[in-house]
Amino acid sequence: MALNRIDQFEADISYGNGVFYKNIQEPIFKCDISPQVDGVIECSSSNLYWCETGQLTSIVFDPPFLTYIKAAREHNSIMAKRFGGYWRYDELEKHYKETITEVYRALKKKGLFIFKCQDIIHNHKMHCTHVNVINWCDGLFRLKDLFILPAKQRMGIPEKTGEKKRIQKHARVFHSYFLVLERL
Repeated sequence: MALNRIDQFEADISYGNGVFYKNIQEPIFKCDISPQVDGVIECSSSNLYWCETGQLTSIVFDPPFLTYIKAAREHNSIMAKRFGGYWRYDELEKHYKETITEVYRALKKKGLFIFKCQDIIHNHKMHCTHVNVINWCDGLFRLKDLFILPAKQRMGIPEKTGEKKRIQKHARVFHSYFLVLERL
């Protein structure tokens, strides 16, 4: 596999149900913290116990990005079950940073790390997650490319019965970033 063109990711460390692979070849190694389909290795993206140091040439990571969603798991939220998430932004930050460190260990020099992320509003504060990820990767990876992907559908603001109309205080984020990072 040439590192300047990827026909297949060697590993997807947040595989989910594999919908991402409808039009491209599935990865050799499929991992998820809660496997939804057969053939997926059960592990956290921050602990790729099955992988030797410097074994891989390409890894894709499409982690949860939603905050305030953990509590919804107890109420059988469809979004929480499908995408997972965090209660606070610092939980997201910890998970992402630990994964960056583990991916650095697993990749060969010049290996590619495709990191899909989305900027979010949490606790009335804008978090430019794509900028944070680039900064967290400093000294381990260099940003090789960046793609901006608009959403096909927009997630609405949930409203509760009997609640007065909510006022939007920030622009809604309707796109994701694919960061193409190269291991130093």
